[in-house]
Amino acid sequence: MLSPLRGESPVNRHSANFISAFEFDVIRQAFRRSIADDRIPPEEWEKCADDLVRHFVGGEAPREVVAALLNSVRQIKNPPAEASGLS
Repeated sequence: MLSPLRGESPVNRHSANFISAFEFDVIRQAFRRSIADDRIPPEEWEKCADDLVRHFVGGEAPREVVAALLNSVRQIKNPPAEASGLS
């Protein structure tokens, strides 16, 4: 089931305000792998997350998505040493 991000009425699937749980998981895994592989320091995570989401949605990154992405990664004490199982 797919839903809008901002509590608005349902939006077009191709809208920047819309992202499925599957799509979010893909972005989250890519972000985790990126910060681990590139050894990106935590103070740069927000910019990297914003850039990744903006690239994925093809426009301005919804703040809710960036915040959820950062929150999901910050719950991990240390960035993953390797992105096993992500091939």
